[in-house]
Amino acid sequence: MNTNTTRIKIADKKDIPVGKALVVKAPDGRNIALFNVEGNIYALNNSCPHMGGPLGEGDIEDCLVTCPWHGWQFDIKSGECQNMPGDDATSIPIIVQGDDIFLESNG
Repeated sequence: MNTNTTRIKIADKKDIPVGKALVVKAPDGRNIALFNVEGNIYALNNSCPHMGGPLGEGDIEDCLVTCPWHGWQFDIKSGECQNMPGDDATSIPIIVQGDDIFLESNG
């Protein structure tokens, strides 16, 4: 185990209703879209790889989010792009403990 790893709380699970998203700013400046899919929390970089559209403002259906700018769709769990294979959104690893959502930071 890396002893230099720290957890940074970025949100409360209760602030993200099922089927909705919440955008938070990480300490390193990244905007992260947190999604609640059937009670499970997933995180993607909030910037669509196409032209930077805000994924956290997109429509959510089942486990897909649709970018509000140009309609690109991404699997919320993996970031995999559904209509342009290979142009995936960046999935961000998080840890959920109880109601707390954390990023892990090395350093």
